[in-house]
Amino acid sequence: MVSHAPRALFAAALLAACAPDAAEAPRPNVLLISIDTLRADHLSCYGYARETSPRLDALAREGVLFESATSTTSWTLPAHVSMLTGLPVSAHGICDDRLWSRPAPDGGAEPVTMRGLFLPEVLRDAGWRTGGFFTWKYLEPTFGFGPGFEVYERLGHTFYSHPVVSERFEALRATGDTEGLQRLAAEHPELFDDTRPSSPEAVDRALGWIEAVRRDSPERPFFCFLHLFDVHDPYRAPEPFHRRFADPAYDGPITGRNVMGAGTPVERGMAEADLGHLVSLYDGEIAWVDSEVGRLLDALEARGLTQNTLVVVVSDHGEEFFEHGEKQHRRSLYRESVHVPWIARWPDGLPAGRRVAGPVGLVDVTPTITGLCGLAPPPGAVGRDLSAVARGQAPNEPTTYLSELFLFDRPGAPLRLVGLHHGDEHALLGARGAAAWVGQHIDLTVDPTERGFGERFRIEEGPGPRWDARLEALRSTLGPLASRLPSRLADDATPGLTDAELAELEAMGYTGTGEVESGAGGDRLCIDGCVWPD
Repeated sequence: MVSHAPRALFAAALLAACAPDAAEAPRPNVLLISIDTLRADHLSCYGYARETSPRLDALAREGVLFESATSTTSWTLPAHVSMLTGLPVSAHGICDDRLWSRPAPDGGAEPVTMRGLFLPEVLRDAGWRTGGFFTWKYLEPTFGFGPGFEVYERLGHTFYSHPVVSERFEALRATGDTEGLQRLAAEHPELFDDTRPSSPEAVDRALGWIEAVRRDSPERPFFCFLHLFDVHDPYRAPEPFHRRFADPAYDGPITGRNVMGAGTPVERGMAEADLGHLVSLYDGEIAWVDSEVGRLLDALEARGLTQNTLVVVVSDHGEEFFEHGEKQHRRSLYRESVHVPWIARWPDGLPAGRRVAGPVGLVDVTPTITGLCGLAPPPGAVGRDLSAVARGQAPNEPTTYLSELFLFDRPGAPLRLVGLHHGDEHALLGARGAAAWVGQHIDLTVDPTERGFGERFRIEEGPGPRWDARLEALRSTLGPLASRLPSRLADDATPGLTDAELAELEAMGYTGTGEVESGAGGDRLCIDGCVWPD
């Protein structure tokens, strides 16, 4: 769990969080749905040829769709911190899960520093009931999530994460009791099935909580955060969704499982028919989760909650299918990885059928929600309040959006990747440790899918100077901000990650080859340095 020691330091800012006219402003219920691993360009409402998202399409027609939302990174943990704090990665400080495994110089565990105030903290202190329901490990309190929620629960457990079965599994594994492990799997087959969907359980739990708080305190609005993981691989949606978009004659090796494991048939240069089938299975997962979102929205309608509930649907990152030589995610910052959907509907407070052109960012989600609720954003948030833009009352002003990623592709200092999205331009920069940046400049009006790989440059050459100026502007903002925001240390959690936790991450392909350095600090910016020594 995250320490609440910084609460006093945030107190003054929280007192100012209620705008002067907040008492007269509408107080909507807020439902924030994060659909993990959902790339925007595979939704029908974003122009995709397949009808993958009829319920989200309808939501967009009834509300506001942001056409070009950019994530702060291409994987779950730091993206969700950004989503819920309004801070880019270099400001909130959570750049890699290896932070939880760094040894301190004295041989102990290096504390993990997180900065920023979470959206549920602001809403709870302003009178909202708060509940959060998530379906994957990276959103656990171990990684800093949970502050501000009255109820915060993980759904869709596996044998790695189940509070009882995981202990039994580890004990049997430690003694090499194969027969005992087989009996345990027979007792709890659902926990050992990596294709079991978690969305129905999460939706049901969220609805149960909403009913409870509406019964117990009907005069107070609620904030419900719901994280849905089923679009993530393995791509094995329940039928009829699994093969909805597949060629019925396909009989190749691609099943949607083993996308990342040893001996996987999903690799560079795979046959076009195999890759096409893989994408069709991913699209089936989208259609499945879309139907579960629809079930939730129908339940809100049946309870008379539609008119005054602000529904926000976003994603943390996209998914790659070898457009630039890689698969899955957490490997690059191209548009297939960082262009995410953002749809908002609130019949009492937002127009219907509005589409907002131009770049916006995942960092804008929290400030926009607080703005629509009549509140100030969390202190330190650098994202924009786009409530007036969403209502058509203000233009979407040009802004540079920052994406960041560390790649531990070899021991030592990681490769730092930075994406800068400004207007119709996208720059992708890379540097090893503190070496000079080398990058690509892409004109999205000419190459919207970025398949041309763009004009290559060093930061001091060609189009480099204007990107250098934008980087310098970000440094001048984020450096002082990161040093000014109080840290929130996960100081009451078990230091480091357990063997079971590491095994759960490894089972989903989240491991790296980089070595963790002793004494490595976490106080330098990705855009300015590196949290690991060169």
